[in-house]
Amino acid sequence: MIHGMLAAGGWQDRRSANLLDGGCPFYGTYETSDGRYMAVGALEQQFYAEFTELLGLEAEEAGARGDMARWGGLREAIAARFKAKTRDEWTAVFEGSDACVAPVLSLREAPAHPHLAARSTFTDHGGITQPAPAPRFSATPGSVRRGPARPGAGAAEVARDWDLPELIGDGGA
Repeated sequence: MIHGMLAAGGWQDRRSANLLDGGCPFYGTYETSDGRYMAVGALEQQFYAEFTELLGLEAEEAGARGDMARWGGLREAIAARFKAKTRDEWTAVFEGSDACVAPVLSLREAPAHPHLAARSTFTDHGGITQPAPAPRFSATPGSVRRGPARPGAGAAEVARDWDLPELIGDGGA
């Protein structure tokens, strides 16, 4: 796809100048007033329109969407708007909208996010929160049998599970 876009003049052969490589101001992350971040992925027009409306961009600023020469100014305007509120305040603004904006969560925050909790994306085993197994098949309901291993711990057991006698160290006996 990218090579086709390059051949058609829709992609530049340099970093941070294109739709999906950090160049596009309506597809990226922005710092909020509390030093946290919001992620934006409002690529399609209907999502972009809702994004700019909820963000409070002026029509002149929002109109830079289709003009790559104006993307720098648009990025600055979006960044300035996001810096005006905290991540939680912006999350509340965009909650329930089709603006394609979401908070960037820390590893400790992610398991408690309502969308991830509703999908049982994370599980708890032995007091350790970790990603639930995926994919989930009917024969394996997603339970975790043991906690995460420390580096190098249980290597012989893992090798036996995978039937790799050369890694067990005892010749497979």
